[in-house]
Amino acid sequence: MVAGVVFCLVLGLLPVLLVGEATPLVVLDEASLVDGVTYDAWVGFKDKGSLSAKEIEAIHKKLLKEFDPRAIERRKLRRTSKGLFDIRDYPIYSEYLAGVAKAGAKIRVKSRWLNGVTILADKKQIGVIKALPYVKVIGDFHKPMPKKTFKITWETDVPAKESNYYGRCEKMVNQLGLTKLHKAGFAGKGVVVAVIDTAFDLSHKAFNHPKHPLRVAAQWDFVDNDDDVIPVKDLHYTHYSHGTMVLSSIAGYDPYRFVGTAPDAEYILCNAEFGENEFYLEEKWFVAALEFAEKRGAHVLTTSLVLYGGYTQDQVDGKTSIMTKGMNFATANGVICMAPSGNSGQDPDPFKSRLTPPGDALDVITVGAVDNKGGIADFSGDGPTVDGRMKPEVLALGFRTPVVAIENKQGYFQASGTSLSTPVMAGAVACLLQAHPKWTIKELRKALFESGDYFRQYGKADPHYIRGYGIPDLSRAAALK
Repeated sequence: MVAGVVFCLVLGLLPVLLVGEATPLVVLDEASLVDGVTYDAWVGFKDKGSLSAKEIEAIHKKLLKEFDPRAIERRKLRRTSKGLFDIRDYPIYSEYLAGVAKAGAKIRVKSRWLNGVTILADKKQIGVIKALPYVKVIGDFHKPMPKKTFKITWETDVPAKESNYYGRCEKMVNQLGLTKLHKAGFAGKGVVVAVIDTAFDLSHKAFNHPKHPLRVAAQWDFVDNDDDVIPVKDLHYTHYSHGTMVLSSIAGYDPYRFVGTAPDAEYILCNAEFGENEFYLEEKWFVAALEFAEKRGAHVLTTSLVLYGGYTQDQVDGKTSIMTKGMNFATANGVICMAPSGNSGQDPDPFKSRLTPPGDALDVITVGAVDNKGGIADFSGDGPTVDGRMKPEVLALGFRTPVVAIENKQGYFQASGTSLSTPVMAGAVACLLQAHPKWTIKELRKALFESGDYFRQYGKADPHYIRGYGIPDLSRAAALK
């Protein structure tokens, strides 16, 4: 996931960060647990209990009331799985939850799709839970880590001199042919975009324009398990800077200084990343965040979280990683999902991949990074997937991408990484969806890919799996006259 940030200062320009670099994956097994220490852990159940036809009918009626009407409408329009609901949507069996709680564990995040919960428990309690007859697996152990609390002052601002409406974002927006869509009234209005990342600092000027403030439909912090994604005072930047920058590239609105790719959209914000370390448990938080956003009406979902080091290239197959499975569930429910190709770079060998999950998910739109002249960024990950699918599929600005400053609430700087190209593209897709709200995922993908500059020039996608279909022209994809 996002673990570690590499800083580099470019002379004569705003500060540039390469975001999304890796830190070692923390892995503990049960044998290494120590008495008297509390651990985070995952508990997966064998089933959802023995349900009668009458109980299933009652569950379906309850789900219809629980789900946001926009989620129901989206499922009816784009869901590819049979029916409106399935067993993945059913609640975790209450007796199983009671058994885990009786063992003394504190239940935290629940995932219906994965049929399990994250818990806080000590070694003895973990042993009791493992012996329960309905527990399928218990694992993903790690010690809860304190959040660091020191300040940073490395951002600097450059006075705005732009005369263009988009300010620093002019090239980013124009590169995707978005100006025409925005002028035609398609800037994401009526579209709900979910962002799954770190925490989010929403105090910057670009999120608080008096006539155009950020619209947040829902939010949840899956790390702290509460309904507030805003960082506490003096929290170390690794817990919120990444999410804040990502969100700004889509939702920022400060005319003539900074305007993102979908300023009129509504947003669902989810923190599913600890910030400083990598844990397998974060995958479970991620899937729970997918469920949260899908249930609350997300139409488009973007994440810049990947799991570095957790899976081999042989497992980048669209069905192995937990994050990938979660993205497959989300797209099967009609959510248009975006993921990065990762920052591991590329080579000209079409059979060698550096793709990272969940960018291998089946119907996820996977995004690579280019500079403002369209040149591929040297860090942009390449495909294909193990089963030979084209990844990445599209490209957007991910090198020296304009973002909000973290310390200076009036300022801006630049950052680099597929972590930025992905939300930039998600905002563009939200505008396209506003223009064609009835399109299926298949129809939207086709229009988007066939508008790519590589496809338009060569009539096919890049055979080296580096550029995909190229940089899309959203005005072409929308067939604007």
